[in-house]
Amino acid sequence: MMPSFSGHHQACSNHNPCAHSLSSIDSIVRLPYKQTMGDEKMRFNQMLEALMAFVDAINASHSRGVRFGTDIRIHPAEIHTIAAIGMNQGISLTRLAENLKISKPTLSERIKILVGKGLVEKRKNPEDRKAVTLWLTPEGKKADQHHTLHHEELYATFRQYFGEESSQKIDLFTRSFQELMLFGKDADGHD
Repeated sequence: MMPSFSGHHQACSNHNPCAHSLSSIDSIVRLPYKQTMGDEKMRFNQMLEALMAFVDAINASHSRGVRFGTDIRIHPAEIHTIAAIGMNQGISLTRLAENLKISKPTLSERIKILVGKGLVEKRKNPEDRKAVTLWLTPEGKKADQHHTLHHEELYATFRQYFGEESSQKIDLFTRSFQELMLFGKDADGHD
């Protein structure tokens, strides 16, 4: 695929050859800084729009919650909390908050909701009577298993869509999302 040079590739294509294509590209390379930055800013905005459309699509598919093999609607933050407890049955609230990188008050509210939904139970920590440990109920285990199956189906769909490029795409997207997270933290609070 031929890269886009501010629309110039359309004028000099296979269907519309032009004798001065090399000189056109040469002049594009020497564009004034301001014009180049304008193009970069436009592409940056397109990247943000694509990213937000992706996030919106994910959020829309989960906006009312997903049942994950249960009769209970479970939201993304809730199912990922369930998964983290499932991998660490008996984990303390403090340790789980650290693992999920969220505050203890935020996690406490989420756990209260999950206990109310019958997916998680709190038990007194035998070593520290003030602390509690977190466990999945049978319904929570069922949701966790269906969530794992959901991820396996997503992976299969990803492999089918990207084919031989899957591994490279995984590395690219992981690196890109990690960099965007760092950018987001640095830009936080700036409009």
